[in-house]
Amino acid sequence: MIGGQAASRYAKALINIAEKRGSLDETGAELAQLNEVLDNPELRKVLMNPRFSRPVRVGVIDEILRSSGASELMLKFARLITEKDRISDLPAISDRYLALADEMRGRVRAQVRVAFDLSDSAMEELRKKLSEVSGKEVLLEMEKDSSLIGGLVCRMGGIVMDGSIRNQLKNLRESLSAN
Repeated sequence: MIGGQAASRYAKALINIAEKRGSLDETGAELAQLNEVLDNPELRKVLMNPRFSRPVRVGVIDEILRSSGASELMLKFARLITEKDRISDLPAISDRYLALADEMRGRVRAQVRVAFDLSDSAMEELRKKLSEVSGKEVLLEMEKDSSLIGGLVCRMGGIVMDGSIRNQLKNLRESLSAN
C-alpha cells in the first residue's frame, strides 16, 4: 500500500528529528493534536482541495498552528505534508509515529474496555499486571462498554484477553450445547 509506505516514511523522518532534538513525546503530542484539529471535515476539504493553491493551503495550516503555539518542527512538518499533498495520510502518520515512539521508549498501549468505570487503584493494579506480562511500561486506554455486562476486554499488541461476563456466558452456552 503506497499511502501506508509514505506515512511510515514521514513518521520515521519526523521521529528521527524529534529524537535528536529530545522532543519525542512532545512532538507526538503535537502530532496527535494536529491530527485531531484536521479531523474537522470542512477544514480537511479546504486543505485537500486542489482548487486552492498550495500557498493558500500552507497559509491556512500556518495560521492554525501558529495560533495554537505549535513548535517550529511541527510547523515545518505540517507545511511539508501540505505541500506534498499528504494531509490525507496524517492519521496513518500519527499512528505510526506513536507506535515507533512507544517502541523506542519500551512502552506498549493496552486498549481496555470495561462495563463499569474502574477505580484509580484498580486501574493501577491492572496496569502493573499487564506490565509484568509484557515486560514493558503499559499505557492504558480505557473505554466504557456496557454491552460487556461485567469484566473487561484488553487488547495489547496483537493479543486480546477477553474476561468479560458476556464472553464467559457465550463459552458456557457453547459448552452446554456441545454436551
